[in-house]
Amino acid sequence: MNVNRPTDFKWLSVKRQVRDRDRRAFTLTELLVVLVTLAILATLLLPALANNQPGSTKAFQCLNNMRQLGLGWLLYSQDNHDRLMSNSDLSNNPVSPLNWIDPAIGGSQVVLNWTTSPNNTNTGYLIIDQNVLGVRCTALMGSYVARSTKIFLCPADNNLSYSQRALGWQNRSRSCAMNGAMGDGSKWFAPGHGGDWPAFYNAKKMTDLHNPGPANCWVIMDENPQSDDDATFDVNPAAANGTGTSFEELPGSMHGNAAGLVYADGHSDLHKWTGNVTTQAFNPNYTSYLQNVGGLDPASRNDLTWLAQHTPAN
Repeated sequence: MNVNRPTDFKWLSVKRQVRDRDRRAFTLTELLVVLVTLAILATLLLPALANNQPGSTKAFQCLNNMRQLGLGWLLYSQDNHDRLMSNSDLSNNPVSPLNWIDPAIGGSQVVLNWTTSPNNTNTGYLIIDQNVLGVRCTALMGSYVARSTKIFLCPADNNLSYSQRALGWQNRSRSCAMNGAMGDGSKWFAPGHGGDWPAFYNAKKMTDLHNPGPANCWVIMDENPQSDDDATFDVNPAAANGTGTSFEELPGSMHGNAAGLVYADGHSDLHKWTGNVTTQAFNPNYTSYLQNVGGLDPASRNDLTWLAQHTPAN
């Protein structure tokens, strides 16, 4: 008997195809179900991870918040012929009903303080866009961040006065502020408002950001709660040469003496401060924050210089 018969390759090919049909691959629907399941698990695990690693997780969340704010700021510029969001210092007149956040409501200024005023916890001011007493009050950032209010608050910021904590508050509504040199609006340093800064340059369009460029111009940053009142952070660009003598306002230091911030090109970062002034502890008695008592220590002056060097200037 001939046991070396020629192999029927056609028959083997058909048999292999039949066997392969039994090995069904994942469908697109199944892959989507797996991805959704993983996303749900990640959401459930995030609080647990936050409790186990509070420092690093909160810093990561802070950077994510800054990225979202930076993206909203960039999208607004693209939709408005390169113009930047209005960024008014609301401690001055005229008080505008149009601002990146916290516009004037019914002619009244919206600022944070250490009283028990409900303004301190009203997150609606961050995203408002409605008629109030016949005037359209608009927080420009709201529609560009899907009206999410959580991204305006650093997850590490639970600083409150004694009277606020007695009411059971967990935090105030926000911790971020925008570089005062960014955007149109009423500015503290403008002529007639008491500012004494020389030749201050205010960037009104993206193309104005050339000294320094967008990658080195900070836009939004977490502010020290002791100086955080309106939504604008003022830095004198003249301090860029290292001769600055005081801070107008203090940067945040809630991540191991570092603050979360976002730059004009959209990237976010944590910047660490080293000076006695910039790393001072929060005082719940709400006393004046230390600016330059006896003159700035060298490290604090370096911090001020860095802020000024990363602010638009002539």
